[in-house]
Amino acid sequence: LHRNIILIIIVISLIPLTIVSITIYYQFRVSYHEKVYEHLRELVHSHTQTIDSFLNEKLADIRFLTDICGWDNLHNENFLRDRLRALQKDFGRDFVDLGIVNAKGEQLAYAGPFLLEKVDYSNAEWFRRAIQSDYYVSDVFLGIRGLPHFIITVRKTNALGDYWILRATIDFVEFTTLVENIRLGQTGFAYIINQQGEMQTKPTALPDIATIVSEKVYSEIVKREEASDEVRIALLQDDSNHENIYAASFLKNGDWLLVYQQRVVDAFSDLNKTFLITTALMIVGFIIIISMAVILSRTVVRRVARSEQETQMMSKKVVEAGKLASVVCWSTL
Repeated sequence: LHRNIILIIIVISLIPLTIVSITIYYQFRVSYHEKVYEHLRELVHSHTQTIDSFLNEKLADIRFLTDICGWDNLHNENFLRDRLRALQKDFGRDFVDLGIVNAKGEQLAYAGPFLLEKVDYSNAEWFRRAIQSDYYVSDVFLGIRGLPHFIITVRKTNALGDYWILRATIDFVEFTTLVENIRLGQTGFAYIINQQGEMQTKPTALPDIATIVSEKVYSEIVKREEASDEVRIALLQDDSNHENIYAASFLKNGDWLLVYQQRVVDAFSDLNKTFLITTALMIVGFIIIISMAVILSRTVVRRVARSEQETQMMSKKVVEAGKLASVVCWSTL
């Protein structure tokens, strides 16, 4: 009876409690994942727009400069230096230097802090691409100066019909700051890779983070079926077998990919805390229910045993009374 009572209480109480708890936690887990993914999509999307706006604004500034000033003024170094100072006054240190390059790749005028006067860019990859387009934004490269940077170019024609290029170098530190502002949790950071999976910005604030699997991330992201202007979400393992969540979005007309990376345990840390709390509460609930089942069953068993003892005693008294009545009857006879 003691075992049966405990079993019945456990079946009636613990099984529904377990089913309800698991169902509620599963629904909360799904909702929490959707909330985290939606937050990352919004975060990456807004920063993608910010970075694209930054690049478009700098390109618009250079195009405006070429349209207003023209070849006759810009190939004069003194005038070019004045324009650079004006740009730096209006936009801070966004523009590092300016240069005028002819169709042969020869830099005819230069304004900036480096010794790049009369440099020949005819064999440079950026020049070969810039001379074929009205405007061009390069990947990050070291170049002659030996420092990571990227350039924006605008191609125009002079009075003789020859091409010429206005080249502007963008401050790499200022640009990298736009990307490094994307930080969440303890392990969340962002970077930019190009179509070859090469790093365009490298996070410097988190040197202890595991190796970035940029090529693997890029190949995994680009094969997804989301529209090109949407943020893509992927869960991948890095070289240290840590599972990471990646949120990525294309920018610069699809040439670059902004990637946000964060450890899964960090991204869902609140969910893990909720799971631990839920598990602890369920264990406490199980202990209380089992304890009450044991106490209740013992109480019932004691009462049943006491009742059975009383019944047995009454039966003995009845039997003894019957025997006494028989003795009295025989004595009378």
